Order: sequence, then structure tokens, then C-alpha cells
Amino acid sequence: MTPRLFGPYELQSLIGVGGMGEVWRARDTRRDRLVAIKLLPESLANDREFTQRFRRESEVAARLREPHVIPIHDYGEIDGRLFIEMRLVDGRDLAGLLQEGPLPPARAVAFVAQIADALDSAHADGLVHRDIKPSNVIVTANDFVYVVDFGIARSLGSTRTALTITGATVGTLDYMAPERFTHEPIDGRTDVYSLACLLCECLTGQRPFPGTDLPSLLYAHLYMEPPRPSQLVEGVPPELDAVVAAGMAKRREDRFATPGELAIAAKAALSAAPTGPVPTAPPTAPSRPAAEPAPAAPYPGEVTPPLAVGLLSADGSHSSVDPLPPPAPLSPQPEAYRSAQPPGAFPPGAYPPGQPPGSPPPPPPFGGPDRAAERRRQRWLVLAGVLVILAVAGALTALLWNRDQGSTASGGSATTSAQTGGSASAGASGKPATPSSAAPSQSIAVPTVDGDPIPVGPSPGYMAVAPNGRFAYIANRTAGVVTVFDTTLNTTTATIPIQAAPPQFVTFSPDGSVAYITVTNADYTYNAVVFVDTKTNSVTATVPVGLRPFAPSTSPDGKLLFVPLHNEGRVEVLDTTTAKEVGSYVVPKNPHWIAISADGHTAYTANHESGVVTVLDLTQGGKVVTTIPVGTSPHSIQISPDGSRVSVVNFDSNNVSVIDTATNTVVATIPVGAKPQDLTYAPDGRHFYTANVNGGTVSVIDTATNSVTATIPTGTSPTSVAVLPDGTKAYVTDLDSGTVRVLRTSSD
Repeated sequence: MTPRLFGPYELQSLIGVGGMGEVWRARDTRRDRLVAIKLLPESLANDREFTQRFRRESEVAARLREPHVIPIHDYGEIDGRLFIEMRLVDGRDLAGLLQEGPLPPARAVAFVAQIADALDSAHADGLVHRDIKPSNVIVTANDFVYVVDFGIARSLGSTRTALTITGATVGTLDYMAPERFTHEPIDGRTDVYSLACLLCECLTGQRPFPGTDLPSLLYAHLYMEPPRPSQLVEGVPPELDAVVAAGMAKRREDRFATPGELAIAAKAALSAAPTGPVPTAPPTAPSRPAAEPAPAAPYPGEVTPPLAVGLLSADGSHSSVDPLPPPAPLSPQPEAYRSAQPPGAFPPGAYPPGQPPGSPPPPPPFGGPDRAAERRRQRWLVLAGVLVILAVAGALTALLWNRDQGSTASGGSATTSAQTGGSASAGASGKPATPSSAAPSQSIAVPTVDGDPIPVGPSPGYMAVAPNGRFAYIANRTAGVVTVFDTTLNTTTATIPIQAAPPQFVTFSPDGSVAYITVTNADYTYNAVVFVDTKTNSVTATVPVGLRPFAPSTSPDGKLLFVPLHNEGRVEVLDTTTAKEVGSYVVPKNPHWIAISADGHTAYTANHESGVVTVLDLTQGGKVVTTIPVGTSPHSIQISPDGSRVSVVNFDSNNVSVIDTATNTVVATIPVGAKPQDLTYAPDGRHFYTANVNGGTVSVIDTATNSVTATIPTGTSPTSVAVLPDGTKAYVTDLDSGTVRVLRTSSD
């Protein structure tokens, strides 16, 4: 067809038509890029109330930063017609996919989990979608899910029904919560209902209730019992019936509090015993583990990285030097969920076995705009404080080290050599000092918190200590810088702008002279490893790599850098001298972390979505020796100092798997705090530490007994733990507050 113009957009072809308008493939002539344009019905532009709300909600939706949300590039009104501009991606809607029949339960639950991530993110910003249905879910060729139409979502607490505004289609009516037909306030549990309806349809291939007209569907949603998918399709676990029943409860109070809770219960139901309860997590603020994006290119969507993870605060009731408190009473579960379980599955009003005891009471389901604004204000205050500290610390450092050198270009930012972490730790020759050969201090079972949190700039996602222990690098993701942290003064001394893309993870060469920083941009179209000279804090090379590099590791001799590529299911190997790719190892999908044995012969990868640890023989070109099933969503993996064990944190099962490297078998599974994201061994090997991002804690584990010896509150969202080579201190980054907490990990 001949393209027609709509303002600056050249409409090329019609992608789809629905109750809320048309979606067009278009070219933005201003920027010469392909986009998707949603044109809302012309009548809506004459509705003043709708137009005002549309602009307000679109502004909120455009701020959403979650990989499964298709954000908005632009919005407004052209020639009397409201529009939303979004990015174009390959995929088909879930409605078309379900026309081929029901999905396997595991695939259905995987879709629902991704949708839940998008909804939790929106709810945290005070936005409820209100129109979750298969046609608003886009699935790419690799089963990555996008949720669309957030731009026409409604604010929490809104009561006006969409039936009177948009002339909603029958497809929308099939997923409407009972309160949508009344004048009750709308909140995020309305989306929970719709998500449960969608889960039911994915499992059965049928819409939740029969009927094609408003009266019959209204009656069904208000009065009919939810369907039981296991009775409709062979092979659906009966435990999923309980999840659907709780999600589709008629009263909002009887549903899961958040979409994330529903997704956790659905995941657990897949592996639950036939007669056992479905364990769920407590109602916490949503956490967003890294999700797998799809190649860009016909439905709107722009991927953005999950820069914020869980935000649940520690309760502050326990000091690390006090005995652990007794378990608190278990928390209540939705009545509809409990009533659908087998008799005696768990006590009335309690979570099933496995629920972490002592969980703090749930926060309000959704933070709302005021809470989000306050967090943004606090972060700006922290950043302002950091700038002052940098100026003072630079002068103090120069005096202490008695350095009198000129300014040096440092990755685009002028700093003195006395301020740089590399030169501060250099020996007389000017080369970075080598690690001490002295035996590390003996680690203690209950570390103590040392001083107040130290501001280090916004979004400190990951921290790595240099081999000599004198300085560390911190990846400040949203700020687009790496912060240099002096471990002698416990203060920041410089920042290194990373121009290529936001920094994600850091590792050092064995001698500490070079730092390797993985970077990726918002839509994962640019991915690289940045080489930084730690003596000058300057970028020396930027090496493009595959899709979404995660936590890398060097070979013991420093000649090779192994980079796990989350979105490609492989490990890319770089020559650190030539900065060129020299190898590629295929592993199960979503490798997050890689650890290399001390002799350089073996590598271990934590494969997030695959639920396994992969063992690679590096002497045979990265041949896969075996894969070891571990917990759900393995994340960070580390080898013990003596090489006898490999430990991996399992993000979604809240535990650690300990593997015997001689037999490649799991010898212990240790429960830790909520959503463990990082793991680090004490240098003496007696303990290791996990950063529990949703629990707001660090767990300390005794490696001899495989038991937790302490649970230490460290902030609202601890993301990484870095330990000095001498074992005396550990540093815990806190994403939400932009700080580092210091722990005394030995008695020295």
C-alpha cells in the first residue's frame, strides 16, 4: 500500500486493530527510524477527561524501566487524533499463539512470570494496566514477552469503567475483574485477576468463561467459580488450579497481593509434589531479576535494563552481635488459595512450609508516585553529597600519600594521580602492587557492621576489590560511571565516565593493572567489554561482544577473559593482549556468571533460566563436561579458596547450592535470605557471604557445617559483597540508597 502521512510519521502498513485503536508500522521522518504508532479512536480526542488522563498516564508509562514493558517514545495529539509512538520489535501476540491450542504448563508459567515483572514495575510507579489480555502480550521467537498498551492504563484508585469510555471489545470483557463492572476502586489486584485469567487460557486454550455478550460475561465474573485447568487439559498439574483460583478470587482481598506473588506460586506449582502445597513467597515489593530480551525489529517495544531490583527494607530488629530472634508468626495467604489446597496442606492463615520465618509485614501493595518521587529526591541528595566527598577526599588523599603529580586525563574526567585507585596502590616502580602472600585473617561467624553507610553514587550495582586490596571499582549503572573506592580511607577518590554504555560488572587482571567492565545499553543493541588502566583510571579499549555480557572472569595467567553472554547461551573468550575474540563456548541459556579454577583447566557457569551449573573443560576447547541441576535461577557462582567446592546462589529459590568439584554433585542446599544475588568466599575459606537483595541482608555461611551463622541487615537492596584479600573487611553495595556498608569479617 502507498504510505500516508500522519504528522511527521509515514504510515507504512497496518499491524493490528483493536478496541483501543490501530497500530501502524511507520517511519519517523525526523529521526529516520522505524517505529510503531498507535492511533486511538478519533472520538476520544473530544473527551476532555480522557485526554487529560491519557497525557498524564502516558507520561508515567514513558518512565517505566523494565525489560518486559514496551515504553513510549512519544505521545500526544496530531490532527485531532491521540497517538502513542513506540519502538518496533518482532513478535506475534499471545492471542494468535493460543489459536493453535493450549501451551505446555512450563511455557505458560514462564510467560506469566514475565508479564508479572512488567506489572509489578508499573504498580510500583502507581500505574495499573487494567487491560491485561492475550492480544496485549507480544511473544518473540525466543519466547521473550512484552506487555503493550501501558500508555492507556489507568491510575490506581480509578473507578470509571472502560465499558463506558472505549466500547471495550468482547476480548477485553473475558479478563475483567469483578470490580471492573462496579464502582469499586481499581488497584493492582485488578491486574492480578486478569493475569490469572490469562494463565488459565494459556493452560487450556480456552477463555476462562463461556459467553460472548456483556450480560453472560458479567454474570460469570461476578458469580461463577473459576475453571480448573487440570480438569480441562491432561497434563496440567492440579496445583496450578489453586493458583488460578486465588488469582481469580471474586474479592480483591482474597487474591494474591501482587502479580509477582502469583508468578512465584505458579512456578512453585510446576515442581510441587502431587499432594503437597504450593509454596509461595511473602508479599514483598517486586524484584526483577535480569530478563532475557529479544532481538529488536512487527510490534512496538523498547527494552530497558532492570536497573532496580527489590526494595524491601530489613526490619532492623536484630543486631549482628545478638542471638538470632525466634521465628515470627507465619503470614496469611489468600483464602481462595488456601481453600483450593489439599486438606492439611498447611495451617489456616499460614504460608506453606519453606516460607522464610520472621518476614516483616507486607508494605502497601504499590508505592505510588509520592514514594517514587521521594526516592528520586533522596538519590539526588546522595549524589550531591558524593560530589562534596570527592573534593574533600581528593585533597586528603594527596596529603596522606604525599603525591605531587599533575592532572591526568581519566576517561574523559580530570583527576590527579593521587586520586586514582591505581596509582594510590602502585609500588615504587609505578606498577600496581602485587597481592600479599601473607595468610589471610581468620573469618568470624558473626561479622559486625563498621560505621555508617558510605555514599558512593547512585545505583551501585556491583563492586570488585582489586587483587592488592588497596582499592575497588564500583559499577554505578544509571550514572554511567565507575567509582573508584579507597579501602584504606573507606571513601571514594575518583569517578571514571564509561561513555560506551552503562557499566554492569567488573573484574580485574590477576596483577590488578587492568579492570574489565561489561557494559550494555538500554535496548541491548550495544554490548562491549571496556578495558581500564587502573594506574591512570583511563579507558584503553572498548571491545564489542555478544548480547548482554554479564559477570566475566580472567584466566589465572591473565591472558584470557571469559565473558558470559546472557542472551546468546555462550561464553565469549577474549585475548586480553590483542582485545580480540579467540574462542566461543556454547552453554545452556542465560549464563550469568563464570568462575575459573586456580589451575585454569575448568570453568563453571551459572545458567539462570536453565537452573543448572555447567562444567567446562578449558583444556579441550570449552567442552561441556556435565551440567549440574541446582536451585531456581542460579546467579552468582564462586569457587572456594581450596578449590574443593563451588557455591552458587539461586535467586528464585532463596538458597545456595554447594557442589563438590571432585564429583560434580550437589552436597548441600542452604536456605538464605530473600533473592540472593551475589556470593563471595572469605579468603580463608571458612565462611562465605550472600547478598540478599530483597531481604535487605547478608547471610554468613559456615563452610564446615553448611549452616547460616548470622543474618546481618545491610540496607534496603544489597546487590554485591566484596571482601578484602586479607579477609579483614567486606563491602556491601546497596542499590537503592547509593551506599556501601562495611562489615568487619575477622577479629584482627
